[in-house]
Amino acid sequence: MTGKQFWYIIKAGARIVIRILAEVFHRLVLNIFDTLFGFLNWPGKTLRIKIFILNNGEQDTAIPPAELDNAIKYTQDVFQQNFNVKLLPAGENEPIAELLKITPPVEALYTKGSIGALIEEFKVAGNFYNTNLTAPIYPVTVFVVMDIKGASGCSLGPMTDYVTLDHDGAKSISTLSHELAHACGLWHLNDKTNLLWNRNNRGDKIRWWQKNILRSSRHITYW
Repeated sequence: MTGKQFWYIIKAGARIVIRILAEVFHRLVLNIFDTLFGFLNWPGKTLRIKIFILNNGEQDTAIPPAELDNAIKYTQDVFQQNFNVKLLPAGENEPIAELLKITPPVEALYTKGSIGALIEEFKVAGNFYNTNLTAPIYPVTVFVVMDIKGASGCSLGPMTDYVTLDHDGAKSISTLSHELAHACGLWHLNDKTNLLWNRNNRGDKIRWWQKNILRSSRHITYW
């Protein structure tokens, strides 16, 4: 193990601990009302996101920004209707989706899903994603990559402030909203009508207790 690899592991471990502590603090203190009464869907709240589309250094990108419009609109509608949460850009007067101007390492362009994503968090890919977050703790940064092994989208839930989508996931109308829901603490359900069904033919339904969990996430704010 090199010194750089060891440093990646130390930084990733510290990030995960800090984020889990922040999540617990928000759910049990700052957002306690939604933890208990989030099913009321009141008052309105906000989720701010930034989508960075990665390129391979040869002007080849995973997807043009305009092709994300349908997924963004669907996510805005689903989060508003189900959770009374507005989906907004991370920065004022900024587009939600744009090309990331720097060239990422190959490990970030071709990454992994499931348990592989957790392993990558401690390596080059995880270091790259965390170095290029639009902001820590509150917004969610979405990285559109070339390929995710074993998945079309991936989130490590409250352990990170980002999710990944590949070309297929970005073009899917519901994968963005599904992964953002994971980032806000929700897990898969064995229900085809639910947003957390683990297939692209999922519905957009939500159970009452899922509202409590999502609305009390540190990513869901009043600003």
